[in-house]
Amino acid sequence: MSTNDENVKPEQRRPKDVNAVPGKPEPADAESMAPPAVQPAGEGDKSERPVVNPVTGAAL
Repeated sequence: MSTNDENVKPEQRRPKDVNAVPGKPEPADAESMAPPAVQPAGEGDKSERPVVNPVTGAAL
């Protein structure tokens, strides 16, 4: 996204050797596994957050 520098003073203009900073890419989510009905017994989807006790923070 560029700016219009027509009406600015020379000291306000962006220097020629300065480029725009590229946006940070979003961190990729872990790939989801099959739905729980299809997964083998005892397997959990690692991309889902665990259910925790709000008081202790331990997994339920």
